[in-house]
Amino acid sequence: MDEVNDELLKRITSNKSQPPGRNFRVERPLDSSSAPPLTLDCSPPQVTAWLNAKGFSKPTVECLGNLTGAQLFSLNKEELKAVCGDEGSRVYSQTTVQKAQLEKSNGDSELQEIMRRRQQKIHGGKD
Repeated sequence: MDEVNDELLKRITSNKSQPPGRNFRVERPLDSSSAPPLTLDCSPPQVTAWLNAKGFSKPTVECLGNLTGAQLFSLNKEELKAVCGDEGSRVYSQTTVQKAQLEKSNGDSELQEIMRRRQQKIHGGKD
């Protein structure tokens, strides 16, 4: 009985010292950071290019590729899920990220414009 316990103890401790092998691979689309930006002014071909760059399936690209940027941004999550199935949630997530980036860059440029005007007032008033 002690031999069985010793063998069991050896197997348990040897398994803990070696991490188990992992048999999975994460598929990543081509560098999506180089995807063309999606804006409200994008034409359907630009929307198609953006969808392809983000690695969406062919049916999703065909379904949404005929929309403009503004039309794609106007769709909510439920509408995208109805049109694209399970991938609709991912499209919604990606468009939400794009909207946030657009709002941030627009906010930054507005802030820069305000700062420029203030600088002009300061320098203009002292001359």
